[in-house]
Amino acid sequence: MSDEHDFTNDWLTPRETEVLKLVSSGLSAKEIGRMLEIAPRTVDRHIDHIRLKTRTKNRSHMIAFALSNGILP
Repeated sequence: MSDEHDFTNDWLTPRETEVLKLVSSGLSAKEIGRMLEIAPRTVDRHIDHIRLKTRTKNRSHMIAFALSNGILP
């Protein structure tokens, strides 16, 4: 399990991890943007970066990957 934790620390920034957690709770980019006080487009960019880093195809796949690799509780 330590490898999974290292993945988060080495590959995802703290902001990307925060966005991933909010995405997993079902919030839209607009809602996340309001919560974090950033533009929805910035949220979309974070999501794109997470998907690229995790090599996932869409939000659902990204969340499933995060859950199965211990990135999300």
